[in-house]
Amino acid sequence: MALDLEEQEQVDELKALWKKYGNYITRGVIAFFVLYGLYQGWGYYQTKQSLAASELYQSIVVLDEKNTKDIMQKAQSLIDNYGGTPYAGRAAILFAKASYLEGLKDKAKEKLEWASNHAKESATESIALIQLGQILVEEKKYEDALKKANDVDNEGYLGLSNDLKGDILNAMGKKEEAKKAYQEALKRFGPKDPYAKFTQEKLESLGV
Repeated sequence: MALDLEEQEQVDELKALWKKYGNYITRGVIAFFVLYGLYQGWGYYQTKQSLAASELYQSIVVLDEKNTKDIMQKAQSLIDNYGGTPYAGRAAILFAKASYLEGLKDKAKEKLEWASNHAKESATESIALIQLGQILVEEKKYEDALKKANDVDNEGYLGLSNDLKGDILNAMGKKEEAKKAYQEALKRFGPKDPYAKFTQEKLESLGV
């Protein structure tokens, strides 16, 4: 079917544009599909990594806590192979607990430090900071412990972090500051939190 003059002009314009910019358009299209393919491939890789990490993590949590060597071995494997997943931070905490039970405090601190810096989840980071602070209190490194407690910013763990602050300040002889920390912990816990009664006992021991 013959084209009218206006249609022919439009076709000629398209041909001219394609002749001038066709290579750029083709390259752009190719680049788009390459990037899209990379994006899809990366998403598949991340999903595969997360599933594998989840399976390995589940194989750790079902172990008896007395089986410390297996826990440490599997947890380290998860950290080494799936360090970019949320399960790595959780595995580091399990490793820390197992090594602490073995009397290996330095290894426990090392893994808790790693978790506090690399955890993908705020809750995991907070747990690591609190547990690390507790070990530092045992070692009488009160200033370092206080810093860890102050670094906790997850709302769900501010009760525990303030309770820890109370323990640290009390050990440092700062009774009034300890009272305030325990009182803040009680506010954060709420009356139904099972841990609140222990904080209340500490507060009462200070004469409140």
